[in-house]
Amino acid sequence: MAAAPDAALIAKLKDIVGLDDKNAKDLSTKADRATAALDFFAAQGITSTSDRGVKVLLFSAFTKAKDNATRDFIALNVANGKLKSTQQLDAAVRATEKGVPTDLAAFEKACGVGIVVTDTQIAAHIRTELAKQTPASLKAAWVKNPGQILGQLKKIEDLKWADFTVVKAKLDELVPPIIAAVPDEVPAAAPAPPTGAAAAPPKHADPSDSNWAMAADFRTVQKGAKKTKLSEIAATPEGTEVFVQGWAHRVRHQARISFVVLRDVTGFVQVVFAGAIPPFHRETSLAIRAVVKNEPKAAASALQPPKELHVVEWAMIGPSDGDIENIITAESSPDKLLDQRHIVLRGDRAASVMKVRSALLRCFREHFWKKEMEEVAPPTLVQTQCEGGSTLFKMDYYGEEAYLTQSSQLYLETAITSIGDVFCILPSYRAERSKTKRHLSEFTHVEAEYANITYEDLLANIEDMIVDVFENVVRRVGDLIHHLNPDQLIPGKNPKDPSAWKFMPTKPFYRLPYAEAIKLCNANNIVNTDTGKPFEYGEDISDKPEREMVALIGRPVLMMQFPASMKSFYMGRSEGDNTLTDSVDVLMPGVGEIVGGSMRMWDYAQLMSAYAREGLDPSKYYWYNEQRKYGSVPHGGFGLGLERLLVWMLNLDSVKDACLFPRYMGRCQP
Repeated sequence: MAAAPDAALIAKLKDIVGLDDKNAKDLSTKADRATAALDFFAAQGITSTSDRGVKVLLFSAFTKAKDNATRDFIALNVANGKLKSTQQLDAAVRATEKGVPTDLAAFEKACGVGIVVTDTQIAAHIRTELAKQTPASLKAAWVKNPGQILGQLKKIEDLKWADFTVVKAKLDELVPPIIAAVPDEVPAAAPAPPTGAAAAPPKHADPSDSNWAMAADFRTVQKGAKKTKLSEIAATPEGTEVFVQGWAHRVRHQARISFVVLRDVTGFVQVVFAGAIPPFHRETSLAIRAVVKNEPKAAASALQPPKELHVVEWAMIGPSDGDIENIITAESSPDKLLDQRHIVLRGDRAASVMKVRSALLRCFREHFWKKEMEEVAPPTLVQTQCEGGSTLFKMDYYGEEAYLTQSSQLYLETAITSIGDVFCILPSYRAERSKTKRHLSEFTHVEAEYANITYEDLLANIEDMIVDVFENVVRRVGDLIHHLNPDQLIPGKNPKDPSAWKFMPTKPFYRLPYAEAIKLCNANNIVNTDTGKPFEYGEDISDKPEREMVALIGRPVLMMQFPASMKSFYMGRSEGDNTLTDSVDVLMPGVGEIVGGSMRMWDYAQLMSAYAREGLDPSKYYWYNEQRKYGSVPHGGFGLGLERLLVWMLNLDSVKDACLFPRYMGRCQP
């Protein structure tokens, strides 16, 4: 739960950072981030009397820049007057995605440094754009949604580097005189159809009719046309009359014609209204009867077919309020986007990620079923630890201490003697005080356990699973993966062909014992980020050096045989060296660890000794221990973090983008 508002902190955020009351209150509930913002502004010499325009740009840099180095670099360019608008600031953020640039001339060119768009030029462009509409249509658009007109101006190349506060002010100045002479229209209410009767057919003859082809009741629109999903439009012959339902994803209203990109849960298609219709906003839900037309120029994205729907009859199902245009914008901060995650999910990118995630889960299940494994559902409320006490979420369970599970592994082990090889796909929880792009407090855990196997069998099972799942998810949703991560597709190849992808893992993975990994890091000047020195045997290779190491290798890595002192108590020891574990981490280029697994201790006496070393009470694990008393066998398994795998596959910025509603330190809403 977020902390209560701190009045003193709110006052500083308003006075120094220049936030309004609401945003200052919102940021104050995230004390660490609020303090970081104030420290950043202090480092730039900002005081309560500093220019508010500079404060706006600096706060945008604080929220959008990926790290402190790029943040400071952008702030320097704000301070020296090179970056003067939000457009230039956003361009600077994009130009520093890979770090502080070395080519300053190229950076300045990309950010429009030195380009000045005068008020006279702004006014001229606005007049040209307004002249494209009749005064009546301009008034209708202005009354309904002035933000839409501003949005059209943002698409003009010559206004790319204009100050849009000036653009908006000039628009407010120029539009009212143009529309002043246009009379207000008060449309007469349509009579309600008789009970039980269909609505009268709409008029189509006059395209200037303000309710062209519009039915009063959306339930009357279909009239025998085939109900069709938008994903089916690509294969529907030209001239076919179809009935579709969906949401207005993008809207462009003109005087006597409107273009709407319609979205349903399966895809997108452009819809043409060849007459004057009541202007509606993005996300309005619609029912439409239309004729399919071939139109190669219609496709605006990889998800839209080269077809159009030409409307015969239509109706609004649910209108969308005009404030939809202002809830999130291109300038919205990451925190704002997460606060409005329910709106973000309506975007094609976020929705595509969720669809790939769904397909990935399906492919994991299909892989395990193909291996004749059974799915089980272990409890997520537990009273034993699995991965160490420091990351347990504690809770009161009817007066007893309990925890949210870190892993279902111990329970999976109990099932292999009766049910067989098993798997589960459930949430796990880690109370790690980390806000990195790789950490979540709640994540989806794909876990499996295999009986009567060797260490080599375990490694082979993991390799087989990753390769098989990747191939199948590409066959199922390769088009969506291409939409999200186009650079990984070999040009000219079919995105649903597994061989078309550069990231496709192939067997065997690179095998790297922990001891060799330490040598590899030290030989390549990859240092321990905690000490700033070369690694010593027994030290953990943390996220950043781990990724650097994998980048050197350039392929999936099976990092193996970690020292027992570094790993959990239950991990089996290596044959011939009791100081090592038969353990494995699967490391992927660009993201690091996605799988952790091991053989499990299956000897009762050995397990009791492990409890003693860890200071754990074995009586709490009696149900786990007795698996070793009654017919134990060699066995092992693994856990895979689904969100990290999606980050790698889709080239996402963060594991937070791979969740429906992410949970991490400081966020447990909405």
